[in-house]
Amino acid sequence: MNKKISFSHLNLLQTTTILLLIIYLGGGSAFLSLNYQMLMGAFLFMTAYLAVKLTPYHQIGRLFIMAVCGFLTFRYWFFRTTVTITFTGGVEFFFSILLYLAETYGILIYFMGMFVNSSPILRDSPKLPSFELDSKIDKLPTVDIYIPTYNEPEEMVKITAIASTQLFYPKDKLNVYILDDGGTVQKLNDPDTEKASKARERAWCLKQIAKELSINYATRDKNVSAKAGNLNESLMSCECTFDEDAFDRISCINKHLDQGCGELILILDCDHVPARDFLYRTVGFFIEDPKLFLLQTPHFFINPDPVEKNLETFRKSPSENEMFYGAIHPGLDFWNASFFCGSAAILRRKYLLEVGGIAGDTITEDAETALGLHAKGYNSAYLAKPLIIGLTPETFDDFIVQRSRWAQGMIQIFLLKNPIFQKGLTVFQKICYFNSSFFWFFGIARAVFFISPLILLFFGLKIYNASLLQVLAFAVPHLAGAYLLSNYLFGRYRHPFFSELYETIQSFYLLPAIISAILKPRSPVFKVTPKSVSLEKDFLSHLATPFYIMLFLAISAYIAGGYRWLTIPGAGESIVLCMVWNTFNIVMVLSCLGVVWEKHQMRKMHRYATDEKVVLDLQNAATTHYSNSIHNNDNIKDGITIERNNNSMVSSTLFDLSLSGAGIKIDNSLNQAISESRIKSIVNEEMVGKHIIMNAKDSYGDSYSLPMEVKQHRHKGDTIILGCLFTGKSREEITDIINFVYGDSSRWKFFSQNQKQKRVEIDYFTGFFTVLKTGLLGTFTNFRGVWSIIANRVKKGLAN
Repeated sequence: MNKKISFSHLNLLQTTTILLLIIYLGGGSAFLSLNYQMLMGAFLFMTAYLAVKLTPYHQIGRLFIMAVCGFLTFRYWFFRTTVTITFTGGVEFFFSILLYLAETYGILIYFMGMFVNSSPILRDSPKLPSFELDSKIDKLPTVDIYIPTYNEPEEMVKITAIASTQLFYPKDKLNVYILDDGGTVQKLNDPDTEKASKARERAWCLKQIAKELSINYATRDKNVSAKAGNLNESLMSCECTFDEDAFDRISCINKHLDQGCGELILILDCDHVPARDFLYRTVGFFIEDPKLFLLQTPHFFINPDPVEKNLETFRKSPSENEMFYGAIHPGLDFWNASFFCGSAAILRRKYLLEVGGIAGDTITEDAETALGLHAKGYNSAYLAKPLIIGLTPETFDDFIVQRSRWAQGMIQIFLLKNPIFQKGLTVFQKICYFNSSFFWFFGIARAVFFISPLILLFFGLKIYNASLLQVLAFAVPHLAGAYLLSNYLFGRYRHPFFSELYETIQSFYLLPAIISAILKPRSPVFKVTPKSVSLEKDFLSHLATPFYIMLFLAISAYIAGGYRWLTIPGAGESIVLCMVWNTFNIVMVLSCLGVVWEKHQMRKMHRYATDEKVVLDLQNAATTHYSNSIHNNDNIKDGITIERNNNSMVSSTLFDLSLSGAGIKIDNSLNQAISESRIKSIVNEEMVGKHIIMNAKDSYGDSYSLPMEVKQHRHKGDTIILGCLFTGKSREEITDIINFVYGDSSRWKFFSQNQKQKRVEIDYFTGFFTVLKTGLLGTFTNFRGVWSIIANRVKKGLAN
């Protein structure tokens, strides 16, 4: 992938696009017999398939594969438009046009997606001066860190605030702000006395956190314009004075850029904990490009989303957000169309002030703000390296709340600020923004794709007028080419058919949100996505009912189709096609049923996988000395400085980690100087409940000595597994734990760029049967859970 955009590269893409238009219009409309069309479709598909195998990462090969697969799709669409649409009756024609428009929508998104991803770029971080030695340090811009919060747990805010104070950046050029929209005057004086009391208690707690960390706390009078209003209030009010006695309000003095406010603003959702090198890796972009208004980084989530959790696919297949942040956003970046995603991003204050701050006309204030600044002619950039670690929604209900907000907000942008008519945007930016907003109408298309085969199987309405041979000649090459291209572009970030699963499970719940936004584009209200939710037991989501109805209809359609097969001569081909289509829909619904059976989730501090050497002091914690750097002396074991008694020191492997504790493996091969019997005599079941010290080092060269309590001890072959909890309680100890667990961005290896180079090679059939297997297991879990609920209620009824 390219790291810099060159004019020659851009000219190549423009020339290719013009040639493709000529070829598509000429070749796509050419008449061929069905036999020749089949041969051409098979030949072009095999050509694209061989190109995928022979030129997997070559730019010319990439454009060639797109051109061939796109041609197959254009041939299908031309055939679909000129041959298959006929008027045979009002109702039949209505559903026929509805299906045609849904297909056209999908094809348009497909072509725009090709354009966006035609030449993704991966950027390297510009080097900053050494903060300790370089005289250029004074030229670094000042940075304000904004942590907006509304109703999230205070402990969550505190973790992010502590991590923000630990970033590698000159302290006199860094200010951290907790922006509390749950502590406004409006909230503190709520007519509901219970709500007002909780708001006052939470506000007091956040102010104490700010005071303890020597950072700033800010709030406002009224909750206007949700998150955008919260950010804008502090955008103009940078210096806040803390009143120890008056916990109701904080007085803020308006300070503009030339009076000392941060030149750059790092915005972090309160569950987005930054790595210590965040600013070190990002500020240089703004020094290099004076016209840069935005530097966006990926949102990396430590926990599974509801689909991954309930279907048990977490870490077994790429997460949903990986395709957007790993593939799509680098594609947008090539066209200078990378947009603000609400958090984990730095913005230049000067340009924000030009457009009146964070935009608030829609409920996706982030993308709306970027659209306005791009229209002003300013630049954006995307660094494809995760530098924050955050939380995704835990329950399906919360997942739908979040996606409904995204869908409504992007549709608002499409209707109120349509990118096509935005002055100042380049043609390429218009296409990128149009694609990003238009995509969110997928809920309508997915609903149409589900009901279309049912229309024929139940009512006999032929809304897709094509023979089996025509489908084989036009539709099959189109679908095969589309899936080939999708797997080529996104195979390392998304398994085949998982996009269909995610869209299907959202579609019927997004429909009301989409229709509401279309009818009243100024009516949607910002809703905060709940985070860090604990589920004490498995339960059936209250959103499950539509999927039971969909499964019942899809299965009933087989019966209706069989009846029509027996009673209506000549309808066999259409019935077979709709049966196959309906089968695909059923596979998706089965997976959806698995998702709506919510599995328990007790852990609030989620663990992530790692693999690094540590040294355990198993006997005398007091003999271990904390060092903030590595020293050269004789007491070094695996690069970790220790003052110790050799008999109590055991080399180990840290294999998982969270803010609450760690999983540690002790292998004899790492301790050749200590006999196996000696290790077993030290590390045994009696260790449970005892306190030890874990000595470790991060990639920055900082050493840590973290006190722990052993909670679990077990054997796995010759390996001893310890489950430990961190026991540090002081502010310094908690800061060390946060720095070690969340501060080192290089530890997130399973989401790193190197991991992405290992392609997910799954073909169509394997992908389909993987989804089928996942769906069957999910449905079995769902039905078993529902049966247990019914059985328990029957038992209780009999007992009463």
